[in-house]
Amino acid sequence: MRIFKYYILVVVIAALTACEVEYYDSPNAAAVVPTPGIINRVQKQLMTDTRDEWFSGRQALLWAQYWGQVNYTEEDRFQYRETVNEGGWDDLYMHAEDLKAIIDLNTDEATKADMAAYGPNVNQIAAARIMLAYVFHQAVEVWGDIPYYSYGSDDPEFQALDLVVGDQKYPAYASQAKIYADLLKELDEAEAQITGDYVIDGDNFFNGDAAKWKKFANSLRLRIANRIKGANATLANQHIADASGNVMTSNADNAGVTYTADNDANTAPMYAAFYISNRLDFAPAHTFVELLKGERGPFGWDPRIDAMVADNDEGFKIGIPVGASRDVVGDFEWESLPGDGILDPKYTELFMEYSEVCFLLSENNGWDQTWYEKGVAASMEKWGVDAATIASYVAGLPAASEETVLTQKYIALYMQPYEAWAEYRRTGYPKTLVMPGQSYDVVVPRADGSTTTFSYEFDPLVDLTDLPNRINYPLVEQNLNGENNAAAAEAIGGDAMDTKLWWQK
Repeated sequence: MRIFKYYILVVVIAALTACEVEYYDSPNAAAVVPTPGIINRVQKQLMTDTRDEWFSGRQALLWAQYWGQVNYTEEDRFQYRETVNEGGWDDLYMHAEDLKAIIDLNTDEATKADMAAYGPNVNQIAAARIMLAYVFHQAVEVWGDIPYYSYGSDDPEFQALDLVVGDQKYPAYASQAKIYADLLKELDEAEAQITGDYVIDGDNFFNGDAAKWKKFANSLRLRIANRIKGANATLANQHIADASGNVMTSNADNAGVTYTADNDANTAPMYAAFYISNRLDFAPAHTFVELLKGERGPFGWDPRIDAMVADNDEGFKIGIPVGASRDVVGDFEWESLPGDGILDPKYTELFMEYSEVCFLLSENNGWDQTWYEKGVAASMEKWGVDAATIASYVAGLPAASEETVLTQKYIALYMQPYEAWAEYRRTGYPKTLVMPGQSYDVVVPRADGSTTTFSYEFDPLVDLTDLPNRINYPLVEQNLNGENNAAAAEAIGGDAMDTKLWWQK
């Protein structure tokens, strides 16, 4: 599969999904996979693959300084594992191919009549287009120029999912400027394409609710347009204005997958890491815990902290040091674990949520106070904070500004690290992170009332003075698709971790 990473056979295993669909005509022969099984699997497995202990836990969760590792700190210091990089690339393209299969099954004259039993053909196509936009948006913000596919465009450079095994043709890379423009077009067209009240069977997000799919498409379009407004303000502002009229309006509109505790295969990714794989490798980062405690940044004690960070053995919330060597961090023994809610087998992994929409609307309305407060309240509600506490906290918020809105957005994006990393690259917020080469202290309170202060330095293993701007292209891509990969590396300004993405320039 690694050789032909853009061409796969769609295989749906019933044990991996909660959808009650017959996937086989007989126990021995595979039939045409129905679209409910595909959408169900992609929604769930995409989160499992990208929010697990590897692609999330050993990369973006560390770089966004939500978590740190307690044993092996090389990734915290930007020396990522090539196997994780390659695995993330393969997973994203595999899910893209599965989503294209939904489109193919609903457009092929031989199958589309049968697929219509699971929802209108046009609506199923629209759902696949929306999900494809999500997948490629994540990929382009990890690597930069990438092989890209579009349902609604005949651009000859959009070759990623059109390969066949027989001729071993490898895809060209599309420019980021083209990809972002097409992502916005695809979301716009897909939202308009949805008709009636129902989209598709097997939908983990909204149980097929067409109105919620439309809100998700517009909310994702708002996110992407906002990202690129520094690079193409005309295009961005057009889509921001168009999308903002029908976006998520409450946490009931959140797009996410809630896992189950019925068997190990269906539990949430970080529960599986901690309690099934027994990998107690992670702890909340010192900088993030101090921010929640009101000891770093512009806010006081945050009532979400109990859901996000557990008490340590002495009853305190203490973060693991950031960016120190494994020997130094290994001597630290007072760190807290993530909160019990996060390590719940039934945790909900979110693709996008209402609070983020509120912060986007605050930003695009001149750092509006009302949308800022709504975003904070929505996040706290999602994390289980009671209404009275929410009201009290919101009443005491400092005024909306670039710093306060974006720092609250960072808190709200906890456990969505790739989005938080992208927002840091776009804005430089939050200002509460420790940068490579910086020194800082960790004050550890003790049960006897005393405190101990430890001094640390962020010691990177890669020559960076800030967070990475991107990850290098996978080595296997350089080897197997060398000509196109080399052209892409030259086009973006070099295949390096400090090469800026198009919208950072």
